[in-house]
Amino acid sequence: MMHSATRTTTLPRAFLQPFMLLLMIFAISGCGDKEPAQRKAFIDFLQTRILDKQVLAVPQLSEAQQKEFGDYSKDYAIITGFHHQMNIELDSSLVPVFAGMNGVNSVNNLLEQRDDLKKMADSSERWKEKITMLKTQADTQHAALKQPDDLKKVYDQAYDKTIVQPSAVTEQVFDLLPQVLNLIVEKADFIKSQGKNVTITGNRLQFANQTQLDKYNAIQQKLVPLNAQLMQLSRQMQQMVR
Repeated sequence: MMHSATRTTTLPRAFLQPFMLLLMIFAISGCGDKEPAQRKAFIDFLQTRILDKQVLAVPQLSEAQQKEFGDYSKDYAIITGFHHQMNIELDSSLVPVFAGMNGVNSVNNLLEQRDDLKKMADSSERWKEKITMLKTQADTQHAALKQPDDLKKVYDQAYDKTIVQPSAVTEQVFDLLPQVLNLIVEKADFIKSQGKNVTITGNRLQFANQTQLDKYNAIQQKLVPLNAQLMQLSRQMQQMVR
């Protein structure tokens, strides 16, 4: 009597490993590499929404765009983060200063606000440090990025337009601002020191002698061009940081 037997064959583990590895490769490649599409979408965004615009624009990303750009959204966050902090600093410094300066619409008003203007002048000497710090932080993050060459070329241009240039203009504003404010205070102090030797009528001054008028005009000759330059730079800065 013959007995039938069922023979089971077990493939050696060493044979299965390459086959399993091959399956893993197919599985991974089947998912597709999203990076090239994400990079292209991000490059197109930087080119069309920032570089091609005549005025500076730093749009916030929608949730859909964040998904579309993948990890490159973090690269863009360097730019938006800088502008967010920059706007906070300017709102707390320049906005009240320019409001105060614009509120000086007569000589008597200048004399009344002299102390407030002096406090602004003293404070403004420290504001540039904050902007420089923000720029340094952004530069450090920028330098740490590892980007493909095609993206790096476009991103660096966008970084220059949105961070390097606005920072340079803002620092110029903060260099000029203390000078302008201190000259305004100097003018107020000079007028007040004249007492009865000066007659004030609205925005007009009449000094008792030519020597005093010459001293007043000397202050004005330093103040007027600096103030004009400050106003020009501030308008330029406002267009670049919003």
